[in-house]
Amino acid sequence: MHRTTHADGGTDDSDAERGASEVIGFILAFTIILGSVAILSVTAFDAMEEYHDHEQLQNAERAMDALAENFNDLARYDGLEEREGELAMRAGKVTIGSNGTELNVSVDGTPIVDRYDEFDHLGDDTVDIGEFHYEYDGTWIAYDGGAVVRATETPDGDTSFVLEQPLLSASDNTAIVSLVAIDGQEGNIRSDGSVGFEMTVENRTVVTDDVVDDVTIELDSSPHAERAWETYLDEQGWADGQDVDRVVITIVEADVDF
Repeated sequence: MHRTTHADGGTDDSDAERGASEVIGFILAFTIILGSVAILSVTAFDAMEEYHDHEQLQNAERAMDALAENFNDLARYDGLEEREGELAMRAGKVTIGSNGTELNVSVDGTPIVDRYDEFDHLGDDTVDIGEFHYEYDGTWIAYDGGAVVRATETPDGDTSFVLEQPLLSASDNTAIVSLVAIDGQEGNIRSDGSVGFEMTVENRTVVTDDVVDDVTIELDSSPHAERAWETYLDEQGWADGQDVDRVVITIVEADVDF
């Protein structure tokens, strides 16, 4: 039934219904706008967090590469006794210790500890290259004996891979095996800023053997980077042995301080 406007100022039903519809429409539109803003805010925040994490790990990779280049000079040059570098922590954690990746290094099937008296002080048949790694959000960027390795834990194990190769080479019938073994007190460092690190040589042992048939390097164990080392050693031919006539082995034992 349609109501008309009367002389006394009353309104009809059509005007009332139209006014109510406008209010409901405004409420719905405002609700949709608020919901869209909330969804966009959450999505944008998650995207920014993901981007921040990605950038932090990329920065850590670049910083560890630079740090490794400095530290590896201790194995390349006999006259150097210490090297320095720094990492931007940004809520990450650095772990330093002597219980890290262990490698089986053998010449003609005999571990170097048993074959050469110069390596008697290493003790076990394996070479423990220690650990120096940066950890952020479940990912490790590690300086591992001269290599730089990235590892992420998953339910199926680690997804580690080598970012920078270790100081191992075999060419012109000569094998070069250079490893930097961190030998220091275990500890963790946390900081929101940059932290400087200093590596100091404690012992440098160099052995040259001109009468060999093959040099083999195999992984014994690694806390985070088993897949990385196994893949690298297999692909580069170390696991099956390098057929050479000569080998130069350098083991630098070093302490890291900050």
